[in-house]
Amino acid sequence: MEPLRELAKEKLKDKKVIAIMSAKGGVGKSVISALVSLSLPSDVTLIDLDIHTMAIAKLFGVENFPLQVSKEGIEPVKIRNVNLISLAGIVRDRYIILPGRNQSNVMRELIAYSSIKGDYVIFDLPPGLGDEILVLEELSDFKPIVVTTPSKVSLKVVKYLLDYLNERKKKALVVVNMSYFTCNEQKVTPFGNYEGDVNLPIDPKLEDYIGKIQEYDGEVKKVIEKELIPQFT
Repeated sequence: MEPLRELAKEKLKDKKVIAIMSAKGGVGKSVISALVSLSLPSDVTLIDLDIHTMAIAKLFGVENFPLQVSKEGIEPVKIRNVNLISLAGIVRDRYIILPGRNQSNVMRELIAYSSIKGDYVIFDLPPGLGDEILVLEELSDFKPIVVTTPSKVSLKVVKYLLDYLNERKKKALVVVNMSYFTCNEQKVTPFGNYEGDVNLPIDPKLEDYIGKIQEYDGEVKKVIEKELIPQFT
């Protein structure tokens, strides 16, 4: 195990590593991972560590694209400035079940044997407080972005994750997704009012870009570009 961990650490050395995570599923974490990657000013490697759902590949419409292998390792699928690595390129559009122990090993192998490109590495983590965070902690000094919605349930669950990160001395940026929409120039907050570091609007048009998220240039992406990206570039 030690050589595998060292190889994975070496792949992330000197990279700006950002982990997009949430303790709760269904809050839009993968969409935000995709839009953050597309909004960065230079090339980025986006690694889908949500190995059970592989939502990132579905968002970009590449779930059936086979991954190629070179002498540098697994070659990502290049979409604009984003180099995408996902198990979807191996298992295609099929489900996958992994026991917890194997899950950690798959994550280390996916990082260690991939060709990492660009200055930034973005990880889309699965929901919950699981092995994924422990694996990332052993491999890099990552910057956490915690995603929630304004709902009371989501905020209570996400608090566990924020408490853990605080105990680990990691300062997280909190992104509140689907927090408001604008009507007659007034901001409306249908799911409650919670101020994060960045609050993202509700954009119903975003759903039309599932499978071609790289073409979306709407309100949510504009707020990410204006308010979130400057906080880590």
